[in-house]
Amino acid sequence: MINLNEIAFIDTNGFDYNDGESLIRFDTVSYFPDKKQITFAVTKQGKISVLNYDVFEDEKGHYIEYGYTYEKIYIDELKEAQQ
Repeated sequence: MINLNEIAFIDTNGFDYNDGESLIRFDTVSYFPDKKQITFAVTKQGKISVLNYDVFEDEKGHYIEYGYTYEKIYIDELKEAQQ
């Protein structure tokens, strides 16, 4: 799905994330490796928002922080799970 080693890519699948209250859909719009920023079209409860997220990296891989609690969503794991 998402290969952060490439400057340009196409996200044909997107991914779903359950935050405990609702199912949230993330579709990648763009990735800016120089800024370490990714843009998602996020669908939650019927509303679509286009949001920028900073991409962080730790020993487990690349992730974004989501929500008020800044929960880590690992992007690398999502890519591997869909292959």
